[in-house]
Amino acid sequence: MYAESIHIYGFKCFGKAELRLQYPGRTGTGVSELSNINLVLGDNGGGKSSVLRAVAIAILTPALLDSGFVPYRLVRRPRPGQAAVRKSFLKVKAVPEPGELPSAFTGRKSIELIARLETRGRGSLDRLHLESTPDSPITEMLSDDYSTAFFVVGYGATRRVEVGEYSESSARRARGLRYQRIAGLFEDHVALRPLQAWLPRLRERDSRRFREAVDQINGVLPPGIAFDGLFDEDEDQFVFDFGGVPTPFSALSDGYKAFIGWIGDLVGHLSDVVPGASRIGEVAGIVLVDEIDLHLHPEWQRNVVPKIAAAFPKLQFVLTSHSPLVASTVRRENVFVTDTAEDGTATITQLQERVFGRSPEDLLLSSYFGLQTTRPEAFQDDARALFHRAASGDANAALDYLDRLTTPAGSDRRPSGGRRRSK
Repeated sequence: MYAESIHIYGFKCFGKAELRLQYPGRTGTGVSELSNINLVLGDNGGGKSSVLRAVAIAILTPALLDSGFVPYRLVRRPRPGQAAVRKSFLKVKAVPEPGELPSAFTGRKSIELIARLETRGRGSLDRLHLESTPDSPITEMLSDDYSTAFFVVGYGATRRVEVGEYSESSARRARGLRYQRIAGLFEDHVALRPLQAWLPRLRERDSRRFREAVDQINGVLPPGIAFDGLFDEDEDQFVFDFGGVPTPFSALSDGYKAFIGWIGDLVGHLSDVVPGASRIGEVAGIVLVDEIDLHLHPEWQRNVVPKIAAAFPKLQFVLTSHSPLVASTVRRENVFVTDTAEDGTATITQLQERVFGRSPEDLLLSSYFGLQTTRPEAFQDDARALFHRAASGDANAALDYLDRLTTPAGSDRRPSGGRRRSK
């Protein structure tokens, strides 16, 4: 199942917002070549992560009610002097895969899933309600943790892999599995399942599926590192070939661990739900990833989104990023930009400017990122001081200032001061 659109009312920093998303099989106008990718850009605190949380809550509300999910400050808190906000509504229009929904939905091309949240007075805890998401048979389908129906996985920006002792049974007791798959979007430092928690069992149970999972992970790795499913019994870890050197997972850099961590966790969940006759890459569902560029070198940022899009063509991704290198790998139809309205609420729109293939500096100075200059603030202050000295009659300062204005930013000479980019 995919999210065709998400409507947000009074949630987190949003007053009212609507997104029409890309998803596999989408038809009509505005379809991107990367039909399974949605990328949200914007300032810190501008609502990017809130979009991911809204999608997860609206779809999984029946499963979240008794799963350990705590709705902490999800209803929008207004500024002083503004009217109080008591309720928040989230509505997802969902498009099921053919044959995915039971006979009760025969003939319907889409269904609406609506969640309602309410404040509890002055406190920070809110209350989640099942608004009009059909109680049956959707609730029954969501009670099956290992069904491919309503498959949603989410990864927050504080994601990490537990490389020490990890107890899967303890994690399950703390959270229902449906919520456990998205808990990192709502809780800091939620540990992802390490490979050794699920991949050895898969090898014992189904060698063909084990090889498929290994190939799925290896297929998204960048040049210079490879994974063949080798397990070091002494280290109790899986080993990667890093530049020709066998390297345990825990010895990899933070960038590799952050990326392999969530990819491995995702493939593990896919392996849990995939029917016996199907392949892991054939499972449809939604994957929500905050800060897709987390810890990634710029070279990897140039390739990460196209790689995961190709490796998981049946999954719908909703990603956030601050990276112009990531943004330049997708089309404008894939991109949503958050901003702030005059009343302080967040807005989200799609721009008509081209984004694919543009240079990082060009994108940073465009409406997608909104910078007036890419120069350091200290450099700008220095340039302003030179200007004032030149204006007061200092000839040397005038020459130095002119030199700054005419020196290309990438040259070895002292770079110029930033100028507002003409639109």
